Order: sequence, then structure tokens, then C-alpha cells
Amino acid sequence: MKCAAITGILGQDGTYLARWLLHQGYAVHGLLRLPFDREEARVRRRFPAAQIRAIQWHTGSLTDPFALLRFLQTAQPTELYHLAGVSDSRQSFVIPEETLASITLGTLRLLEAARAACPAARIFLASSAEVFGAPAETPQCESTLRQPATPYGIAKLAADQLGRLHRTHYQQFVVSGILYNHESPLRPANYLSRRVAQAVAAIKAGRARELELADLSAARDWSDARDVVRGYQLALQAPAPADYIFASGRQHQVAELVDRAFRTADLDYREFVRVTDRTSNTQQVVNGLRGNPARAETELGWRRNWTFIRTIEDMVRAELEARPELERADPLWQ
Repeated sequence: MKCAAITGILGQDGTYLARWLLHQGYAVHGLLRLPFDREEARVRRRFPAAQIRAIQWHTGSLTDPFALLRFLQTAQPTELYHLAGVSDSRQSFVIPEETLASITLGTLRLLEAARAACPAARIFLASSAEVFGAPAETPQCESTLRQPATPYGIAKLAADQLGRLHRTHYQQFVVSGILYNHESPLRPANYLSRRVAQAVAAIKAGRARELELADLSAARDWSDARDVVRGYQLALQAPAPADYIFASGRQHQVAELVDRAFRTADLDYREFVRVTDRTSNTQQVVNGLRGNPARAETELGWRRNWTFIRTIEDMVRAELEARPELERADPLWQ
């Protein structure tokens, strides 16, 4: 039986991945930042009882190399998925040192722990399109120049380089997945897609009157998290480790996302959306980030089941229906 260890198991990607791997017959070990009894309520919102019993739960922080070593010594995984760490590039301007410690040093500690405890394990590192910054070319491929423009992007690039070092110098099987925006009904409320979906439901129910947004012309390459996490697993089945871009290959403006979200509730966004000036100088790159997923498609056979429209509609319906988190967290949801 294959055995997977997952950091960040209670995040959007970690939840979908864990439940997908269980469906595939894996043994799963998950790392929690706090003891299980303090995380239990959140765990029970996302995992059915049978899966909670099936998962081996561990406690540890990316700041504690000894906890990471214990985690991997106990789990002895054949596959290790590293998804934990600061995930908001805007927040990284506020907490740059914590961002570097969480992402870069956290990745190094985990790689070193794996080298000591399970050197044959195949390792997936969750990277980000933010490593490209204001991109030198569009679309981006795995060889596109990296020139990150945020502390988050810089930290991710450094983590990627550490992964490559361990791949070449220590012969560890390390994959970096370069991830573009990927959405789902599990997205935290501080992300645009979820904020829009929640606002649509509130306006439809009469609990709100308008939604303020800063820039409808900003464009992104959006995929669905339920598709993307399957790519993580495929990447660790490849004959040799490599870097892979997981993206849709298409760009959509925020205006398209907003329009589709409001249409799902039979509303016209122009009646409810108020465009305001940007109030922060810590913004992400707003245009040009579009990934070329050809390598993942060709070498891994990765395919996407969710279209941009279908994902946004599903996010809005989840809010309109007040869909339970347990159902939102199902990677097989159709």
C-alpha cells in the first residue's frame, strides 16, 4: 500500500488531496499545527468519520525540525506532499520575515527531515506562479525567467531552489508544482473568488446591498483545486522528478468572474458592484500570469474536469445552498 504524508492537511488543497488519496487506497498521515483535540472541530467539518479514523494524525510545526523528523520517522511515507506555509502573497508584505521562515526555512527543514527519515520518499513541493513576478513572457513555462516581485514569491523561489539542490545533490525525488490560482468552495474568505461568491449569496438573500472591488480589469489564470490536487499525485508517479506548471492556460478578467458569479444567482453585477481605488501598495501582479500546462498534460496525462464557468457557478451555489463544509470538501463532488 502506498503511504502519503501531507503537511497543511486542513487547507483547501490538503483536504482535497487527503480525501482523494484515501479514495485511491492510500494510507494517509496528516500533520496538524495544534494537537488533534484542538483541531478536532475543524477536522470533523472536513472529513467524514470513517476517513478521520483512517488518517494517522500528527502534531508539528514547520519551525520545529525535531517534530518534522518524528512525523516522517513514524509515517515512513512513500510520498510526501508539502502544502503548509503562508499562502497569501499580499500578507507577505506585512509579515515578510514570517513568510520566509514559514516557506523557505520550513521547506528546508522538511527536506532535511525526509533525507534523514525516508530518503526514498517522493516529495511534492507546492510552488507558485508568483515566482515569475511581472512575467518575462506569456504564457509561462517551466523554463521562464523567475523574477519574483513579492516576499511570498521570493520565498517560494528559494524553496524551489532548495528542492532542486536536494534533487541533484542528494538524489531525492523532489517535484516542484508551479501553481496558478485554483479555486473551490473551500477557498478562505480572504480570497477574491470566495469573497465574491459570499457577497452574491448575501445580496440575493437581502443581507447586503453591494460589493466593493478595486480592479475589474485584473486578469488571472484560474483552475479548480479539485483538478489541481490530482496533478500533485500524478507528478509523483512520473519516472523522474521535474517541475510542472498546473494551470488552465487561459486568462480571465475579474469582471468575467464577477459577471458569472452574479449570473448564477440571476443578478446583474452592474447593479451591485462598486469599483473603488486601490488602497494598498502590496498588490500582486495584476496581468500577464498565464501558465502553459503542456508538460503536465503530456508527461503526466493531467486533465481538467472543471471549467472556469463551472467552478465559479459551483462556488456561488455552495453559498446559496449553505452547503455543508463536509460536502464542499468532497473531491468527487460533481
